[in-house]
Amino acid sequence: MPPSASRALEVANFRLTCVNHSSGQPPSPKIGPEVRHAGWVATPKVPSATRRDELLAELADLVARGGAESLLAPPVTPGLAAFPEPWRPTRGGAIGLLRRLAWHAGNPRAVRVIEEAQGAPPTERKPATRAGLTVVTAKEIVFRIEFLGADDVAGTLAHEIGVAHAVANRRGISDPYRAGDGPERLVEEGDLERGSIATVYLGLGVVAINAAFQQYSRGGRFNGGYEPLEYDVLRAGYVPMSELAFLLAVQAAVRGAAVPGGLSPPQRDEVTSWLGELRDRAGELKERLGIADDAEVPVARPLVVAFDDVDLDDVAEVARPDAFRWRTHRGGLGFFAGAVVGAGAGMMVAMPSAMLGIVVGTATVGHLIGRRVLVPRCSACATVVRAGAPTCGHCGAALRGDIDHLNDRLEAEERLRED
Repeated sequence: MPPSASRALEVANFRLTCVNHSSGQPPSPKIGPEVRHAGWVATPKVPSATRRDELLAELADLVARGGAESLLAPPVTPGLAAFPEPWRPTRGGAIGLLRRLAWHAGNPRAVRVIEEAQGAPPTERKPATRAGLTVVTAKEIVFRIEFLGADDVAGTLAHEIGVAHAVANRRGISDPYRAGDGPERLVEEGDLERGSIATVYLGLGVVAINAAFQQYSRGGRFNGGYEPLEYDVLRAGYVPMSELAFLLAVQAAVRGAAVPGGLSPPQRDEVTSWLGELRDRAGELKERLGIADDAEVPVARPLVVAFDDVDLDDVAEVARPDAFRWRTHRGGLGFFAGAVVGAGAGMMVAMPSAMLGIVVGTATVGHLIGRRVLVPRCSACATVVRAGAPTCGHCGAALRGDIDHLNDRLEAEERLRED
């Protein structure tokens, strides 16, 4: 398996504690001067001085090989203006998206996608896109798609377009396939990190950094009284989000521009922090990157015209993750509602012992009534779905049947594989 496929995405599903900074809780650690993320506490992996030198050296090498124009152009902003093609999680949709990303990156090669649908591991609560670059030739870039999730697909694929540029522009190779036919180049381990760095050089830094840290909130498992709020975090690419934030701030500094638009809140906070440190060092940064002081800074990117030959029906949809309709009920909600009604009625009774009996009685009745109200949920994300629904509208999972308890999921998946 090529390294780009085996390391295409690191997925971490865990709970983050919500913190309201106005309540006196401590803010997140400093990045440059200071960074605060509203609503939650993050611990960024701030690149050390040595690592920052390495990142600048990689960026300088890319500038030396391809010129500074790409780095000095405004970064691509996510949205319909930059990505006008329709989207569907099919092989044709992936080809259209990869073509658009390659167009933004100035890569003239044709895009070919090999579909190896494998679905998502059953242990992932938020299934993530799995795709990787495999081969680069003088005329073609070839990708393998294993799974297209409901996450930041464009950002994940942007890292792979960066890897394609890294493969074609390896250190020590003078001809980056500019003319004629060349041999096939398979993806190597050293291309991955350089590829994520190259996204900033190519103008895809904003798209790539948003995928490097993706946060999704959802209701947790109902505990009888309430549903706790939980977060799923996905990380795409081959360098930490904080390193891309530093490089985007470097790009903004040498362009003499503000923080680029289209950034998600955590990413925007970190880029803003770094830019405050680097803005006055633009001359020094230009010298280190080999950019002339009087280099022209483009004010806009080329006009985007939608491709008219994107075939969204090209091959069946890439496999969805398997899940089940988990039969739950409203017993907990009924208990709570009954207790509230009982408390209101009990206030009209002078005797405390009678009031307690009324509350307990109405809560019990409410619980029994609530248990008769069946509510199917997706076993992958706990979202309420309609009875008999074939798919989950929240996470996109294919609902393969019904289970009575969430603990029955693994056994049901085993039976499904055997069938």
